[in-house]
Amino acid sequence: MSLFVIVILALIFVFLGSAVIGLLRGGKAGSDRMFKALRMRIILSVLLFVFLLLAGLLGWIEPNGFNLLPTQ
Repeated sequence: MSLFVIVILALIFVFLGSAVIGLLRGGKAGSDRMFKALRMRIILSVLLFVFLLLAGLLGWIEPNGFNLLPTQ
């Protein structure tokens, strides 16, 4: 499960880097490349979020018990 999440996060960063390259190139081709890369990054981010919610509901992943508020 954690390997899957790490791979998706790596893909998100790859598409973000591709968008930066498209931004630096400029012009019509660079703008199209930037748009496609950012669109794919958003799609992957939303799918990862939905997958993590679904995995939590189905019991595939469990909270680690980390609590920000101290208990007495």
